Amino acid sequence: MDFLQETPEWSKERSMDRKELVESSSSQNVNLSIASFQKRGAGEETVTVSLSDGSSFFMPLPLRDSWVPGKFLDEDDMEYLYTEDSYIRGREWAASRLALREDSSGRMMQKLQQRGYSSGVSRRILDDMKTLGFLDDHRFTELWLRERLRTHPEGRNALVAGLQKRGISGEIARSQVFTLVSAEDELQALDQCLKKFRRQKLNDEKLLQRLMRRGFPYSSIIRKLDRDNYGST
Repeated sequence: MDFLQETPEWSKERSMDRKELVESSSSQNVNLSIASFQKRGAGEETVTVSLSDGSSFFMPLPLRDSWVPGKFLDEDDMEYLYTEDSYIRGREWAASRLALREDSSGRMMQKLQQRGYSSGVSRRILDDMKTLGFLDDHRFTELWLRERLRTHPEGRNALVAGLQKRGISGEIARSQVFTLVSAEDELQALDQCLKKFRRQKLNDEKLLQRLMRRGFPYSSIIRKLDRDNYGST
């Protein structure tokens, strides 16, 4: 479209309460129209739509056929404009965050909604992040389990609970833990914890309580304590 122009750099970081702006414009019964479109940098698939009142919104390409400079916008148009602007801003925030660190889809959904994005917009953003490979619960789970067992050994039940607390669904958490952490791995973790706690001169009752809080099965703890006590006599 030959009426598209480059967006000035200063406008790319402009922060606005988009919904408040839409509601304010609607309440004033102002007949807003499209003033211009501006490209958002090379390779971008979005444009900035400037309106006759000086406000601006981000929109994805391609635009609707009827969206040309001079078009008057009704309430449905403004709602669509707000939704798409919210989606683009949320998508860019999510991509920049996930580029820095892994996260789960559950926690990303929570963070998006805490920032004011609707459930529908948040789901669209998460779907995009998954398609682009920025968001992968199985990858997050594998990395977290590896680091957790290295720095804080615990039983498989505790690992499942830890993943759920971090936004992983119960089904994925349990499947990943019992696939990636074998019974032998759990026994090795139990042995590590027991050696650590024994240095604290704890009796068997306190050892049992500590190890159960770490998510180890009662039967495994008892067998381990019995073997150790038998072997020391």
